[in-house]
Amino acid sequence: MIGAIILAAGSSRRFGGDKRKATLPDGTMVIVQSVRNALAVFDEVLVVLRCDDQGFAAELSDLLDDDRVRTFCAPESEMGMGHSLANAAGEIGDWDGVFVFLADMPFIRAETLRLLKVEAEGNVDAIVVPVFEGMDGHPVCFGRKYFSALGGLSGDRGAKAVLMANQESVIKVEVEDSGVVRDVDRPEDLDSRED
Repeated sequence: MIGAIILAAGSSRRFGGDKRKATLPDGTMVIVQSVRNALAVFDEVLVVLRCDDQGFAAELSDLLDDDRVRTFCAPESEMGMGHSLANAAGEIGDWDGVFVFLADMPFIRAETLRLLKVEAEGNVDAIVVPVFEGMDGHPVCFGRKYFSALGGLSGDRGAKAVLMANQESVIKVEVEDSGVVRDVDRPEDLDSRED
């Protein structure tokens, strides 16, 4: 089984507030939409929160009300995204692969995720990266053989080191979905219309 990790342990400094809780034009929280996108395709979703986010974890569980979602407060989240992902890698159990999502990317379409998942299922030892108009995007899938490398990450660069060290195993999938490269960094990015 291939599952999904949604990284939501950052500090949202550029946004000026907790962008995970910011709302899209339809009133849905950014993080809730990102999780729902993953749930449209994946059977298990692990939402990685900050070390002190126990209250938000409970709120999120109530909002989503889905047994396929598990929240996890990464104990080393304050040390950067790499640490948060490393903490999460120890929580994914016997998955065959993991798609790593960023919580501030709520515009990815379900059909894109299905396409990427099929590619990953057919290439279990690969790293699958979506590409939109020449730009690498998210989510990125790592097969089980990369789990230990993910577990050894540190700092604030996420899984980039694993990608760079395994270029020969990267499969790039061209997609027609700008959602794979659109994140929410500023309040004006909440508008769901494409540029």
